[in-house]
Amino acid sequence: MRMQKIVIVDDESIFREYLRSALDWEAYGFELCAEAKNGIEALEQVQLHQPDIALVDITMPFMDGLTLTEQLKEHYPATSVVLITGHNEFDYARKALKLGVEDYILKPFSKDELILTLLKLQKEHEKAREERSTLKENQQMMKESYLNHLLSSDYHHSPEETTQKLQQLGESFASSLFVVACIEIDHMDVKWNQVSERLLWKYAVTNILNEAMEETGHHLIFNGPEGRIICLVEHQGGNDLEVPALEGYEKLIFLIKKYLKFTITIGVGRSQSGYIGIRTSYLEALEALQNKFVLGNDRVIAYGSSVLDSGKQALYPTEINEELLVLLRMHNSEKVEDKLEEVFQSIREQRLSLEYTYVISMGLISVCLSYITEMGHPIEDCFGEAFYPYSEIKRLGSIESTSTWIKELFAKAIQYTNKHKKTRSSKIAQSAKEYIEGQYMDSELQLDQIAQQVFINPSYLRAIFKKEIGMTVTDYVTHVRMHKAKELLGKGNIRLADIAEQIGVNDPSYFSKSFKKFFGYSPSEYENNRI
Repeated sequence: MRMQKIVIVDDESIFREYLRSALDWEAYGFELCAEAKNGIEALEQVQLHQPDIALVDITMPFMDGLTLTEQLKEHYPATSVVLITGHNEFDYARKALKLGVEDYILKPFSKDELILTLLKLQKEHEKAREERSTLKENQQMMKESYLNHLLSSDYHHSPEETTQKLQQLGESFASSLFVVACIEIDHMDVKWNQVSERLLWKYAVTNILNEAMEETGHHLIFNGPEGRIICLVEHQGGNDLEVPALEGYEKLIFLIKKYLKFTITIGVGRSQSGYIGIRTSYLEALEALQNKFVLGNDRVIAYGSSVLDSGKQALYPTEINEELLVLLRMHNSEKVEDKLEEVFQSIREQRLSLEYTYVISMGLISVCLSYITEMGHPIEDCFGEAFYPYSEIKRLGSIESTSTWIKELFAKAIQYTNKHKKTRSSKIAQSAKEYIEGQYMDSELQLDQIAQQVFINPSYLRAIFKKEIGMTVTDYVTHVRMHKAKELLGKGNIRLADIAEQIGVNDPSYFSKSFKKFFGYSPSEYENNRI
C-alpha cells in the first residue's frame, strides 16, 4: 500500500507544529507533504502536491476553511477534506456537510480521534484506488481483446458498430486508412524461459515503441496473436495501398538495440481502407515478417519487399500445425510422416520457392520443439547440446533434403518421448490428468481427492504433475473446465448458470470472472463475437 499524502492548513504555527509531532505519520502510512497558513497558500500546495487528505482549519485570514473546501471540492475532488475547528455550531457543521467534507473534528481532540478519522479515509482512498486500477485493467483487457478481434477472420461488424465499440473503449479515428505493423523480439523463446520475463521485455519494447512513433500520429499498441506486439496506425494524408514511412520503426530498432541490448524484427503492411482493411494490413505485415527467415533479423520489412518468387504466398494455415501437434501427442509416427509429406507435396505442386519452403519449415520446427517442451523435456536432452535447427536448415540445398530432415526431426522427437514416458512419475501424472478430465464436473474436486485416487500424497502429486504436465493441478482443473465451458457456449442456448453447474462451478458470477481471466473475454463477449 502506498503512502498517502496529507496537507495541513491552519493559520496558527503552534497548531501546525503540534500536528507535525502528534503522530508517527509514516508508521500509519501517511506523509506530511505540505503546510499552509491560509486558503490561498493551501490551493497552491494542493495543486503542487495533489494530496489525498487536507486537514483544514475553518477560521483563517484571506480565505476561510469553508471557502477553501468549496474550491477543493470543485477543482480537486480526489482530495478528502477534514475540517478542524473550535466552533461547535450547528450552522458550521451543516454547511460543511453540504460542501461534502469527509469529516469534522472539534478542538480540542485526542490523538486517537484524529488517527481513527485518518485511517478511515486511508481505507476509503485505498479501496477507490484499487477499484480504479481494476477498472483500468479490465478496460485495457477489453480493448486489447477487441483490437485482436479486428485482426481476426471472425470480424464482421459494420463500420458504425465498430466506431461505437471503439468509442466505448475510449478510442476514435479521424481517418479511415490504417496501417498495421507486427513486432517480434528475435529469439525471445531462447532468451527467456519464464513467461513473466517475456512480458517484462515486451512491456519495455512497447514503451520505447510509443516514443519512436510519437510523430507518426494516432496509433494503438497492443499484444497480438502468437506473442507479437501489434502497432495499429491511423494513416493520414495518404492513399490506399501505400507503403508507409518506416522511419519510426527504424528508430525503434535502433533504440531497442541501444538500450535493451537485443534485436527485434518488424513487418509492416500497406495502408488499407476501413476497419475491414485492418486485418488485410495485418496479414500483409505478417507475411512481410515471415520473410525475416530469408532476409534476416534486426530489420524493418515492408510488404512488397519480399524475395519470394511465387505469386501464391498465402499464409501458411495454422490448422496444419495444430493437427501435427495433436498427432505428436498421440505418438502416431506414421500419421505425422503422412501429414509432413502432405505439406511438402503441396509445396511441390505450387512450385513455391526454396525461400518460402524455408519459412514453412521454421513453423514446422517450432511445432516439434513446442511438443518436446510441452512434454516436460529439455530440448537439448532430445536433440543434443549442439542442436541449432535454424542454422542446420539453412545448410540444406533443396526441398527434398529439407523434407527428409524435418521428417527425421519429428521421428526423433516421438522416439525420445516414447522412451521417456514410461516412468512411474509420468504414469501417476497421466492418471491424475485423466481423472481430472473425467471428474471436472465435481465441484468438490481438489488436490487431496485426486492424490487419493492415484494413491500418493498431495505434496508429491503437486510436484510431479507440474514437472510432467507443465502446469499445476489446480491450473489444469481450471484449464479443463474453461475449455469445456467454451465448448458448451459454442453450442448456444444454454444458460450460464447451467454451464457453470456442468463444469463443477457453483457460483455463476465466479464462473464468468474465471472465464474472462482465462480467455481474456467474458462468456457474453465470446457468444456475441461468435454470432
